Amino acid sequence: MQMPEVESVSYALLSMLSMLAVLVLITRWYRKYRLRHYEVPVYDIHKGHRFFMVDMFTTPTYCNVDHVHIVHGAQCDSCGICVDDHLMKEANNRIPCKPASTREEQLHHHWVQGNLPLCSSCSVCGEECGALPELSDLRCCWCQQTVHENCASKLSVCQLGRYRQLIVPPNCVELRWVGLKATRQRHLVVKKVRHPDMKDWTPLIVIGNRKSGNNDGELLLRHFRSILNTPQVIDVHDISPENGLEWCHLLPDVSFHVLVCGGDGTIGWVLNAIEKLKLPNPPKVCILPLGTGNDLSRVLGWGEGYSGDVDVTDILDNVLKAKPVSLDRWTVDIRHTKHFGFARPRKEVVMNNYASIGVDALVTLNFHNKRKNWPSIFANRIVNKLTYFTYGTKDVLERECKDLHLKLKVELDGLPLELPEIEGLVVLNISSWGGGCHPWQLGKDDEIFATPRYDDGILEVMALSSAFHIAQLQVGMAAPIRLGQASTIKIKLSGSNAPMQVDGEPWEQHPGEITITARGQAALTSLE
Repeated sequence: MQMPEVESVSYALLSMLSMLAVLVLITRWYRKYRLRHYEVPVYDIHKGHRFFMVDMFTTPTYCNVDHVHIVHGAQCDSCGICVDDHLMKEANNRIPCKPASTREEQLHHHWVQGNLPLCSSCSVCGEECGALPELSDLRCCWCQQTVHENCASKLSVCQLGRYRQLIVPPNCVELRWVGLKATRQRHLVVKKVRHPDMKDWTPLIVIGNRKSGNNDGELLLRHFRSILNTPQVIDVHDISPENGLEWCHLLPDVSFHVLVCGGDGTIGWVLNAIEKLKLPNPPKVCILPLGTGNDLSRVLGWGEGYSGDVDVTDILDNVLKAKPVSLDRWTVDIRHTKHFGFARPRKEVVMNNYASIGVDALVTLNFHNKRKNWPSIFANRIVNKLTYFTYGTKDVLERECKDLHLKLKVELDGLPLELPEIEGLVVLNISSWGGGCHPWQLGKDDEIFATPRYDDGILEVMALSSAFHIAQLQVGMAAPIRLGQASTIKIKLSGSNAPMQVDGEPWEQHPGEITITARGQAALTSLE
Protein backbone atom coordinates (compact mmCIF):
# COMPACT_ATOMS: atom_id res chain seq x y z
CA MET A 1 0.00 0.00 0.00
CA GLN A 2 1.36 3.42 -0.92
CA MET A 3 2.00 6.08 1.69
CA PRO A 4 -0.85 8.46 0.67
CA GLU A 5 -3.30 5.56 0.96
CA VAL A 6 -2.03 4.76 4.49
CA GLU A 7 -2.48 8.39 5.51
CA SER A 8 -5.99 8.37 4.05
CA VAL A 9 -6.96 5.25 6.04
CA SER A 10 -5.46 6.73 9.23
CA TYR A 11 -7.37 9.98 8.71
CA ALA A 12 -10.63 8.08 8.15
CA LEU A 13 -10.07 6.00 11.29
CA LEU A 14 -9.30 9.11 13.34
CA SER A 15 -12.45 10.80 12.02
CA MET A 16 -14.59 7.79 12.97
CA LEU A 17 -13.14 7.72 16.49
CA SER A 18 -13.76 11.46 16.85
CA MET A 19 -17.36 11.09 15.72
CA LEU A 20 -17.87 8.20 18.14
CA ALA A 21 -16.49 10.27 21.02
CA VAL A 22 -18.79 13.17 20.14
CA LEU A 23 -21.77 10.78 19.95
CA VAL A 24 -20.99 9.38 23.42
CA LEU A 25 -20.76 12.90 24.89
CA ILE A 26 -24.04 13.94 23.27
CA THR A 27 -25.76 10.77 24.56
CA ARG A 28 -24.55 11.41 28.11
CA TRP A 29 -25.63 15.05 27.96
CA TYR A 30 -29.07 14.10 26.61
CA ARG A 31 -29.55 11.49 29.34
CA LYS A 32 -28.81 14.08 32.01
CA TYR A 33 -31.07 16.62 30.28
CA ARG A 34 -33.97 14.16 30.16
CA LEU A 35 -33.58 13.33 33.84
CA ARG A 36 -33.33 16.98 34.94
CA HIS A 37 -36.18 18.06 32.67
CA TYR A 38 -38.73 15.43 33.60
CA GLU A 39 -37.93 14.15 37.09
CA VAL A 40 -39.55 15.75 40.13
CA PRO A 41 -37.80 15.21 43.48
CA VAL A 42 -40.24 13.30 45.70
CA TYR A 43 -39.91 13.34 49.47
CA ASP A 44 -42.69 10.88 50.32
CA ILE A 45 -40.92 7.75 51.59
CA HIS A 46 -43.84 5.57 50.42
CA LYS A 47 -44.05 6.91 46.85
CA GLY A 48 -40.74 8.29 45.66
CA HIS A 49 -39.22 6.40 42.72
CA ARG A 50 -35.49 6.39 42.00
CA PHE A 51 -35.48 6.83 38.23
CA PHE A 52 -32.46 6.40 35.98
CA MET A 53 -32.39 6.92 32.23
CA VAL A 54 -32.23 3.97 29.83
CA ASP A 55 -31.00 4.78 26.33
CA MET A 56 -32.33 1.52 24.91
CA PHE A 57 -34.21 -1.32 26.60
CA THR A 58 -32.71 -4.68 25.68
CA THR A 59 -36.02 -6.59 25.97
CA PRO A 60 -39.59 -5.68 24.86
CA THR A 61 -40.68 -3.05 27.38
CA TYR A 62 -43.99 -1.30 28.02
CA CYS A 63 -44.70 1.93 29.90
CA ASN A 64 -46.31 1.34 33.31
CA VAL A 65 -48.36 4.54 32.95
CA ASP A 66 -49.88 4.52 29.43
CA HIS A 67 -49.07 0.84 28.62
CA VAL A 68 -47.50 1.57 25.20
CA HIS A 69 -44.34 -0.04 23.89
CA ILE A 70 -41.21 2.06 24.58
CA VAL A 71 -37.67 1.74 23.23
CA HIS A 72 -36.02 4.10 25.70
CA GLY A 73 -37.19 5.88 28.83
CA ALA A 74 -36.75 5.78 32.61
CA GLN A 75 -36.66 2.89 35.06
CA CYS A 76 -36.95 2.86 38.85
CA ASP A 77 -34.00 1.01 40.36
CA SER A 78 -36.03 0.11 43.46
CA CYS A 79 -39.36 -1.30 42.21
CA GLY A 80 -38.43 -1.66 38.52
CA ILE A 81 -41.33 0.21 36.82
CA CYS A 82 -40.52 1.53 33.34
CA VAL A 83 -42.03 4.71 31.93
CA ASP A 84 -41.66 7.08 29.00
CA ASP A 85 -39.50 10.12 29.76
CA HIS A 86 -42.32 12.64 30.02
CA LEU A 87 -44.40 10.40 32.33
CA MET A 88 -42.01 10.26 35.30
CA LYS A 89 -43.96 12.93 37.17
CA GLU A 90 -47.24 11.12 36.59
CA ALA A 91 -45.70 7.81 37.67
CA ASN A 92 -44.60 9.41 40.94
CA ASN A 93 -48.20 10.49 41.55
CA ARG A 94 -50.01 7.36 40.40
CA ILE A 95 -47.78 4.35 41.13
CA PRO A 96 -46.37 3.77 44.63
CA CYS A 97 -42.78 2.57 44.78
CA LYS A 98 -41.58 -0.35 46.90
CA PRO A 99 -41.88 1.11 50.42
CA ALA A 100 -38.70 1.50 52.44
CA SER A 101 -40.82 1.81 55.59
CA THR A 102 -44.38 0.79 56.40
CA ARG A 103 -46.62 0.44 59.47
CA GLU A 104 -48.24 -2.81 58.35
CA GLU A 105 -48.12 -5.64 60.86
CA GLN A 106 -47.60 -8.18 58.08
CA LEU A 107 -45.71 -7.52 54.89
CA HIS A 108 -47.85 -7.95 51.78
CA HIS A 109 -46.62 -8.42 48.23
CA HIS A 110 -45.83 -5.26 46.32
CA TRP A 111 -46.97 -6.14 42.81
CA VAL A 112 -45.59 -4.36 39.74
CA GLN A 113 -47.40 -4.88 36.46
CA GLY A 114 -45.69 -6.21 33.35
CA ASN A 115 -42.10 -6.26 32.01
CA LEU A 116 -41.45 -9.61 33.68
CA PRO A 117 -38.12 -11.41 33.27
CA LEU A 118 -37.97 -13.67 30.22
CA CYS A 119 -39.27 -17.23 30.68
CA SER A 120 -41.21 -16.33 33.85
CA SER A 121 -43.69 -18.80 35.31
CA CYS A 122 -46.62 -18.24 37.68
CA SER A 123 -45.85 -19.12 41.31
CA VAL A 124 -49.47 -20.24 41.80
CA CYS A 125 -50.42 -22.31 38.74
CA GLY A 126 -46.96 -22.95 37.28
CA GLU A 127 -47.93 -21.79 33.78
CA GLU A 128 -45.89 -19.34 31.73
CA CYS A 129 -46.67 -15.67 32.42
CA GLY A 130 -45.61 -12.29 31.10
CA ALA A 131 -45.27 -13.62 27.55
CA LEU A 132 -47.97 -11.49 25.88
CA PRO A 133 -46.86 -8.49 23.73
CA GLU A 134 -48.39 -6.04 26.20
CA LEU A 135 -48.15 -4.91 29.82
CA SER A 136 -49.41 -8.09 31.49
CA ASP A 137 -49.14 -10.13 34.69
CA LEU A 138 -47.36 -9.19 37.92
CA ARG A 139 -44.03 -9.36 39.75
CA CYS A 140 -43.45 -8.80 43.48
CA CYS A 141 -40.45 -6.53 43.95
CA TRP A 142 -39.75 -7.98 47.41
CA CYS A 143 -39.78 -11.75 46.89
CA GLN A 144 -39.39 -11.56 43.05
CA GLN A 145 -42.29 -14.00 42.49
CA THR A 146 -44.21 -13.69 39.21
CA VAL A 147 -47.92 -14.49 38.86
CA HIS A 148 -50.88 -14.11 36.51
CA GLU A 149 -53.10 -11.19 37.44
CA ASN A 150 -56.02 -13.51 38.28
CA CYS A 151 -53.73 -15.66 40.49
CA ALA A 152 -52.37 -12.82 42.66
CA SER A 153 -55.32 -12.90 45.07
CA LYS A 154 -54.23 -16.39 46.19
CA LEU A 155 -51.00 -14.92 47.59
CA SER A 156 -51.16 -12.46 50.47
CA VAL A 157 -48.30 -12.34 52.97
CA CYS A 158 -44.85 -11.87 51.41
CA GLN A 159 -42.01 -13.96 52.86
CA LEU A 160 -39.32 -11.86 51.07
CA GLY A 161 -38.17 -14.80 48.95
CA ARG A 162 -34.81 -16.44 48.55
CA TYR A 163 -32.77 -13.72 50.33
CA ARG A 164 -35.14 -13.05 53.21
CA GLN A 165 -32.47 -13.39 55.91
CA LEU A 166 -30.46 -10.58 54.24
CA ILE A 167 -33.38 -8.12 53.92
CA VAL A 168 -34.60 -5.61 56.51
CA PRO A 169 -38.43 -5.80 56.14
CA PRO A 170 -40.02 -2.35 55.69
CA ASN A 171 -42.50 -3.02 58.52
CA CYS A 172 -39.56 -3.32 60.95
CA VAL A 173 -37.91 0.02 60.21
CA GLU A 174 -38.67 3.70 60.67
CA LEU A 175 -36.77 6.17 58.47
CA ARG A 176 -36.28 9.88 58.14
CA TRP A 177 -34.96 12.20 55.46
CA VAL A 178 -31.71 14.13 55.95
CA GLY A 179 -30.84 17.21 53.90
CA LEU A 180 -32.51 20.36 52.61
CA LYS A 181 -35.94 19.80 51.08
CA ALA A 182 -35.33 22.46 48.43
CA THR A 183 -32.32 20.59 47.04
CA ARG A 184 -31.70 17.17 45.50
CA GLN A 185 -29.05 16.36 48.12
CA ARG A 186 -31.37 14.37 50.39
CA HIS A 187 -31.14 10.78 51.56
CA LEU A 188 -32.83 8.35 53.92
CA VAL A 189 -31.30 7.39 57.25
CA VAL A 190 -32.46 4.87 59.83
CA LYS A 191 -34.36 6.27 62.82
CA LYS A 192 -35.64 3.08 64.51
CA VAL A 193 -35.49 -0.61 63.68
CA ARG A 194 -36.77 -3.77 65.37
CA HIS A 195 -35.95 -7.46 64.99
CA PRO A 196 -38.38 -9.31 62.67
CA ASP A 197 -39.92 -12.65 63.56
CA MET A 198 -37.31 -14.56 61.58
CA LYS A 199 -34.68 -17.20 62.43
CA ASP A 200 -31.03 -16.79 61.40
CA TRP A 201 -31.59 -13.17 60.38
CA THR A 202 -28.24 -11.69 59.24
CA PRO A 203 -29.15 -8.48 57.38
CA LEU A 204 -26.83 -7.13 54.72
CA ILE A 205 -25.51 -3.59 54.30
CA VAL A 206 -24.10 -2.84 50.83
CA ILE A 207 -21.50 -0.06 50.67
CA GLY A 208 -20.26 1.26 47.33
CA ASN A 209 -19.57 4.38 45.31
CA ARG A 210 -21.60 5.08 42.19
CA LYS A 211 -18.58 6.94 40.77
CA SER A 212 -16.23 3.96 41.00
CA GLY A 213 -14.97 2.18 37.89
CA ASN A 214 -16.53 2.66 34.48
CA ASN A 215 -20.05 3.13 35.96
CA ASP A 216 -19.72 -0.34 37.55
CA GLY A 217 -20.53 1.06 40.98
CA GLU A 218 -23.73 2.74 39.83
CA LEU A 219 -24.98 -0.40 38.06
CA LEU A 220 -24.28 -2.60 41.09
CA LEU A 221 -26.05 -0.30 43.56
CA ARG A 222 -29.12 -0.28 41.30
CA HIS A 223 -29.23 -4.07 41.19
CA PHE A 224 -28.94 -4.37 44.97
CA ARG A 225 -31.74 -1.83 45.53
CA SER A 226 -34.03 -3.99 43.41
CA ILE A 227 -33.66 -6.89 45.89
CA LEU A 228 -32.89 -5.32 49.28
CA ASN A 229 -34.60 -2.52 51.16
CA THR A 230 -33.35 0.75 49.67
CA PRO A 231 -31.72 2.16 52.88
CA GLN A 232 -29.59 -1.00 53.10
CA VAL A 233 -27.68 0.17 50.01
CA ILE A 234 -25.21 2.92 50.95
CA ASP A 235 -23.65 5.16 48.31
CA VAL A 236 -20.55 6.70 49.94
CA HIS A 237 -20.79 9.52 47.40
CA ASP A 238 -23.80 10.70 49.46
CA ILE A 239 -23.46 9.02 52.88
CA SER A 240 -20.33 8.29 54.89
CA PRO A 241 -19.65 4.65 55.89
CA GLU A 242 -20.03 5.68 59.56
CA ASN A 243 -23.61 6.89 58.94
CA GLY A 244 -24.36 3.86 56.81
CA LEU A 245 -23.33 1.56 59.66
CA GLU A 246 -25.92 3.11 62.00
CA TRP A 247 -27.89 -0.16 61.62
CA CYS A 248 -25.27 -1.89 63.80
CA HIS A 249 -25.73 0.65 66.61
CA LEU A 250 -29.51 0.28 66.59
CA LEU A 251 -29.40 -3.53 66.67
CA PRO A 252 -26.23 -4.45 68.62
CA ASP A 253 -27.41 -8.03 69.20
CA VAL A 254 -27.76 -8.76 65.46
CA SER A 255 -24.92 -10.12 63.31
CA PHE A 256 -24.80 -7.86 60.27
CA HIS A 257 -22.93 -8.48 57.05
CA VAL A 258 -21.35 -5.59 55.13
CA LEU A 259 -20.67 -6.06 51.43
CA VAL A 260 -18.00 -3.61 50.26
CA CYS A 261 -18.12 -2.91 46.52
CA GLY A 262 -14.70 -1.55 45.62
CA GLY A 263 -10.97 -2.10 45.72
CA ASP A 264 -8.51 -2.58 48.59
CA GLY A 265 -8.62 1.15 49.38
CA THR A 266 -12.40 1.15 49.82
CA ILE A 267 -12.20 -1.96 52.02
CA GLY A 268 -9.62 -0.23 54.22
CA TRP A 269 -11.85 2.85 54.46
CA VAL A 270 -14.80 0.73 55.68
CA LEU A 271 -12.63 -1.24 58.14
CA ASN A 272 -11.37 2.05 59.59
CA ALA A 273 -14.98 3.26 59.95
CA ILE A 274 -15.97 0.06 61.79
CA GLU A 275 -12.99 0.42 64.13
CA LYS A 276 -13.77 4.09 64.76
CA LEU A 277 -17.37 3.33 65.76
CA LYS A 278 -16.22 0.80 68.41
CA LEU A 279 -19.23 -1.43 67.75
CA PRO A 280 -19.93 -4.10 70.40
CA ASN A 281 -20.81 -6.58 67.64
CA PRO A 282 -18.82 -5.56 64.52
CA PRO A 283 -20.32 -6.61 61.17
CA LYS A 284 -18.62 -9.26 59.07
CA VAL A 285 -17.16 -7.76 55.90
CA CYS A 286 -17.70 -9.38 52.51
CA ILE A 287 -16.09 -8.14 49.29
CA LEU A 288 -17.25 -7.44 45.76
CA PRO A 289 -13.93 -6.44 44.11
CA LEU A 290 -13.99 -3.53 41.66
CA GLY A 291 -10.41 -2.26 41.94
CA THR A 292 -7.26 -3.01 39.95
CA GLY A 293 -5.20 -5.15 42.35
CA ASN A 294 -7.85 -6.62 44.68
CA ASP A 295 -5.22 -8.61 46.60
CA LEU A 296 -7.26 -8.99 49.78
CA SER A 297 -10.26 -10.16 47.77
CA ARG A 298 -8.12 -12.78 46.02
CA VAL A 299 -6.76 -14.14 49.31
CA LEU A 300 -10.25 -14.45 50.82
CA GLY A 301 -11.69 -16.14 47.73
CA TRP A 302 -13.98 -13.29 46.59
CA GLY A 303 -12.37 -13.11 43.15
CA GLU A 304 -9.89 -11.01 41.23
CA GLY A 305 -12.36 -8.35 40.10
CA TYR A 306 -15.68 -7.68 38.40
CA SER A 307 -16.46 -5.35 35.54
CA GLY A 308 -19.61 -4.63 33.54
CA ASP A 309 -22.98 -6.11 34.44
CA VAL A 310 -22.81 -8.46 37.45
CA ASP A 311 -25.40 -11.03 38.49
CA VAL A 312 -25.99 -9.86 42.06
CA THR A 313 -27.86 -13.07 42.93
CA ASP A 314 -24.53 -14.92 42.65
CA ILE A 315 -22.97 -12.37 44.99
CA LEU A 316 -25.80 -12.71 47.51
CA ASP A 317 -25.49 -16.51 47.37
CA ASN A 318 -21.79 -16.10 48.23
CA VAL A 319 -22.64 -13.83 51.16
CA LEU A 320 -24.95 -16.50 52.56
CA LYS A 321 -22.31 -19.24 52.40
CA ALA A 322 -19.22 -17.18 53.39
CA LYS A 323 -17.32 -18.21 56.53
CA PRO A 324 -16.12 -15.71 59.18
CA VAL A 325 -12.36 -15.09 59.45
CA SER A 326 -10.10 -12.61 61.25
CA LEU A 327 -7.61 -10.31 59.51
CA ASP A 328 -4.57 -8.86 61.28
CA ARG A 329 -4.33 -5.07 61.04
CA TRP A 330 -1.14 -3.10 61.60
CA THR A 331 -0.15 0.43 62.57
CA VAL A 332 2.56 2.06 60.47
CA ASP A 333 4.01 4.83 62.63
CA ILE A 334 6.28 7.32 60.82
CA ARG A 335 8.48 9.79 62.73
CA HIS A 336 10.52 12.11 60.55
CA THR A 337 14.13 13.08 61.13
CA LYS A 338 14.72 16.62 62.38
CA HIS A 339 16.50 19.10 60.13
CA PHE A 340 17.75 22.37 61.61
CA GLY A 341 15.70 21.64 64.74
CA PHE A 342 12.42 21.05 62.87
CA ALA A 343 10.70 17.82 61.81
CA ARG A 344 7.69 17.03 59.65
CA PRO A 345 4.54 16.00 61.56
CA ARG A 346 4.27 12.44 62.78
CA LYS A 347 2.22 10.22 60.44
CA GLU A 348 0.18 7.12 61.26
CA VAL A 349 -1.24 4.78 58.61
CA VAL A 350 -3.23 1.55 58.98
CA MET A 351 -2.00 -1.45 56.97
CA ASN A 352 -4.18 -4.40 56.01
CA ASN A 353 -2.33 -5.94 53.06
CA TYR A 354 1.28 -4.83 52.64
CA ALA A 355 3.71 -1.91 52.74
CA SER A 356 6.81 -1.25 50.68
CA ILE A 357 9.66 1.17 50.09
CA GLY A 358 11.49 1.43 46.82
CA VAL A 359 10.96 0.25 43.30
CA ASP A 360 7.41 -1.17 43.46
CA ALA A 361 6.23 1.88 45.44
CA LEU A 362 7.77 4.06 42.72
CA VAL A 363 5.64 2.36 40.05
CA THR A 364 2.54 2.84 42.22
CA LEU A 365 3.41 6.51 42.85
CA ASN A 366 3.92 7.26 39.15
CA PHE A 367 0.61 5.60 38.30
CA HIS A 368 -1.18 7.44 41.14
CA ASN A 369 0.09 10.83 39.94
CA LYS A 370 -0.97 10.12 36.36
CA ARG A 371 -4.45 8.90 37.44
CA LYS A 372 -4.92 12.00 39.59
CA ASN A 373 -4.37 14.20 36.53
CA TRP A 374 -6.48 12.08 34.14
CA PRO A 375 -9.13 10.27 36.27
CA SER A 376 -11.54 9.54 33.38
CA ILE A 377 -8.90 7.62 31.42
CA PHE A 378 -8.03 5.31 34.34
CA ALA A 379 -11.54 4.03 35.05
CA ASN A 380 -10.81 0.79 33.16
CA ARG A 381 -8.93 -2.09 34.79
CA ILE A 382 -7.11 -3.08 31.56
CA VAL A 383 -5.88 0.48 31.01
CA ASN A 384 -4.64 0.56 34.61
CA LYS A 385 -2.67 -2.67 34.24
CA LEU A 386 -1.11 -1.51 30.96
CA THR A 387 -0.07 1.73 32.65
CA TYR A 388 1.48 -0.19 35.54
CA PHE A 389 3.40 -2.31 33.04
CA THR A 390 4.63 0.82 31.24
CA TYR A 391 6.02 2.41 34.41
CA GLY A 392 7.60 -0.88 35.47
CA THR A 393 9.35 -1.16 32.11
CA LYS A 394 10.51 2.46 32.39
CA ASP A 395 12.17 1.83 35.75
CA VAL A 396 14.03 -1.22 34.41
CA LEU A 397 16.04 1.25 32.34
CA GLU A 398 16.23 4.20 34.73
CA ARG A 399 16.77 2.36 38.08
CA GLU A 400 15.80 5.32 40.25
CA CYS A 401 15.90 3.19 43.43
CA LYS A 402 19.38 1.82 42.94
CA ASP A 403 21.42 1.34 46.16
CA LEU A 404 18.31 1.53 48.38
CA HIS A 405 20.02 -0.80 50.86
CA LEU A 406 22.55 1.93 51.64
CA LYS A 407 19.74 4.21 52.90
CA LEU A 408 17.90 1.61 55.02
CA LYS A 409 18.46 0.02 58.42
CA VAL A 410 15.97 -2.73 59.26
CA GLU A 411 15.20 -4.51 62.55
CA LEU A 412 12.95 -7.56 62.90
CA ASP A 413 11.73 -8.00 66.49
CA GLY A 414 14.73 -5.97 67.64
CA LEU A 415 17.32 -7.92 65.64
CA PRO A 416 19.17 -5.92 62.93
CA LEU A 417 19.24 -7.23 59.37
CA GLU A 418 22.16 -7.15 57.01
CA LEU A 419 20.62 -6.12 53.71
CA PRO A 420 21.91 -7.37 50.36
CA GLU A 421 22.03 -5.07 47.34
CA ILE A 422 18.33 -4.26 46.75
CA GLU A 423 16.01 -1.71 45.19
CA GLY A 424 12.85 -2.51 47.15
CA LEU A 425 11.70 -3.71 50.58
CA VAL A 426 8.25 -5.28 51.01
CA VAL A 427 6.35 -6.15 54.21
CA LEU A 428 3.50 -8.64 53.66
CA ASN A 429 0.46 -9.30 55.83
CA ILE A 430 -1.37 -11.33 53.17
CA SER A 431 0.04 -13.77 50.63
CA SER A 432 -1.13 -11.88 47.51
CA TRP A 433 0.86 -8.86 46.32
CA GLY A 434 0.98 -6.72 43.19
CA GLY A 435 -2.38 -7.80 41.79
CA GLY A 436 -2.34 -11.56 42.30
CA CYS A 437 1.30 -12.57 42.71
CA HIS A 438 2.11 -14.90 45.65
CA PRO A 439 5.86 -14.24 46.00
CA TRP A 440 6.57 -15.90 49.36
CA GLN A 441 5.54 -19.27 47.92
CA LEU A 442 7.91 -19.05 44.95
CA GLY A 443 11.22 -20.93 44.79
CA LYS A 444 12.86 -23.04 47.50
CA ASP A 445 13.27 -21.97 51.10
CA ASP A 446 16.89 -21.56 52.14
CA GLU A 447 15.68 -21.21 55.71
CA ILE A 448 12.75 -22.66 57.58
CA PHE A 449 9.91 -20.15 57.83
CA ALA A 450 6.46 -20.60 59.31
CA THR A 451 3.59 -20.90 56.81
CA PRO A 452 2.29 -17.34 56.19
CA ARG A 453 -1.19 -16.51 57.49
CA TYR A 454 -3.22 -13.31 57.64
CA ASP A 455 -4.36 -13.98 61.22
CA ASP A 456 -1.19 -15.15 63.01
CA GLY A 457 0.20 -11.78 64.15
CA ILE A 458 3.32 -12.29 62.02
CA LEU A 459 4.53 -10.31 58.99
CA GLU A 460 6.73 -11.56 56.16
CA VAL A 461 9.59 -9.34 54.93
CA MET A 462 11.12 -9.70 51.50
CA ALA A 463 13.35 -7.66 49.19
CA LEU A 464 13.38 -6.84 45.48
CA SER A 465 16.59 -6.58 43.49
CA SER A 466 15.12 -4.52 40.61
CA ALA A 467 12.03 -3.68 38.58
CA PHE A 468 12.93 -6.64 36.36
CA HIS A 469 12.82 -8.84 39.48
CA ILE A 470 9.20 -7.71 40.01
CA ALA A 471 8.33 -8.80 36.46
CA GLN A 472 9.97 -12.17 37.06
CA LEU A 473 7.98 -12.66 40.28
CA GLN A 474 4.74 -11.81 38.47
CA VAL A 475 5.23 -14.69 36.02
CA GLY A 476 6.76 -17.12 38.54
CA MET A 477 10.26 -17.11 37.03
CA ALA A 478 12.12 -16.00 40.16
CA ALA A 479 11.94 -16.23 43.95
CA PRO A 480 11.87 -13.28 46.34
CA ILE A 481 14.76 -12.38 48.59
CA ARG A 482 13.26 -13.62 51.87
CA LEU A 483 14.56 -11.62 54.82
CA GLY A 484 12.46 -13.01 57.68
CA GLN A 485 9.27 -12.94 59.71
CA ALA A 486 8.47 -10.72 62.68
CA SER A 487 5.69 -9.15 64.73
CA THR A 488 7.45 -5.77 65.07
CA ILE A 489 9.43 -4.13 62.28
CA LYS A 490 11.56 -0.98 62.39
CA ILE A 491 12.89 0.68 59.27
CA LYS A 492 15.16 3.71 59.37
CA LEU A 493 15.43 5.72 56.16
CA SER A 494 18.37 8.14 55.94
CA GLY A 495 19.90 10.31 53.28
CA SER A 496 17.44 11.23 50.52
CA ASN A 497 13.70 10.58 50.04
CA ALA A 498 12.32 7.26 48.80
CA PRO A 499 8.90 6.27 47.38
CA MET A 500 6.71 4.39 49.85
CA GLN A 501 3.22 2.88 49.75
CA VAL A 502 0.78 1.19 52.12
CA ASP A 503 -2.08 -0.83 50.59
CA GLY A 504 -1.68 0.92 47.24
CA GLU A 505 -1.63 4.49 48.63
CA PRO A 506 1.81 5.93 47.68
CA TRP A 507 3.78 9.00 48.71
CA GLU A 508 7.33 10.37 48.72
CA GLN A 509 8.78 9.38 52.09
CA HIS A 510 11.26 11.72 53.80
CA PRO A 511 14.03 10.43 56.06
CA GLY A 512 12.82 9.09 59.39
CA GLU A 513 11.95 5.99 61.39
CA ILE A 514 9.06 3.72 60.39
CA THR A 515 7.69 1.26 62.96
CA ILE A 516 5.09 -1.40 62.13
CA THR A 517 3.24 -2.93 65.09
CA ALA A 518 0.09 -4.98 65.62
CA ARG A 519 -3.14 -2.96 65.81
CA GLY A 520 -5.78 -5.66 66.28
CA GLN A 521 -7.99 -7.79 64.06
CA ALA A 522 -10.97 -7.13 61.80
CA ALA A 523 -13.94 -9.42 61.17
CA LEU A 524 -14.16 -10.47 57.52
CA THR A 525 -15.52 -13.43 55.59
CA SER A 526 -13.91 -15.92 53.25
CA LEU A 527 -15.10 -18.20 50.46
CA GLU A 528 -11.94 -20.34 50.64
